[in-house]
Amino acid sequence: MMFAEEACKDQPVTQGLWKVLIVDDEEEVHHVTKLVLSDFIFNSRKIEFLSAYSEAEARNLLNRHNDIAVVLLDVVMERDDSGLKLVRYIREELKNHLVRIILRTGQPGRAPESNVILEYDINDYKEKTELTAQKLFTTMVATIRSYRDIVTIDKSRKGLEKIIKASSRIFEIQSLKRFASGVLEQLCSLLNMENDAVYSTIGGVTAAREDDGFTI
Repeated sequence: MMFAEEACKDQPVTQGLWKVLIVDDEEEVHHVTKLVLSDFIFNSRKIEFLSAYSEAEARNLLNRHNDIAVVLLDVVMERDDSGLKLVRYIREELKNHLVRIILRTGQPGRAPESNVILEYDINDYKEKTELTAQKLFTTMVATIRSYRDIVTIDKSRKGLEKIIKASSRIFEIQSLKRFASGVLEQLCSLLNMENDAVYSTIGGVTAAREDDGFTI
């Protein structure tokens, strides 16, 4: 009995909820955001909120959760550029280009919108004073929809890569045994089967001749 391990690993992007990380050093911002979006549902999924009150706390959560859909990020926290440094960390160190980042600032003069939107890989820039309940709701719908579509494209790309690798590996296999094992391994990969998927191999077969043919 053999277990197709590596080919079957496929972590889900979400588990029934859209994960939204709120990064802000003001408790009231966390409270109001959760209150406004408490009944939010998109594609039959509600929001799971994660809260960080500093750049360090946000880094910790981002390392533990690789399926965060949206980061609502304050610019000025323990430092004037804490939020901007976190953007660099997400995109350049974590190499996470799927998560959508919305900068929210109460001090736009510290980080002018035109400069920030050009220099940093963010997806939206909002002043806290302009984010009414309705605008926050609308922004979240558009942002999560964008995240959903990007994840779908990314999964399609990975699926295509699996198909290409499967084809090349199958034709490189020389023996029948290795060929059969390779086919099953690639099927496991292409069908996104879990780690507990198993297949068995047969060491040999016996054929007995009868009047009307063979019995295997």
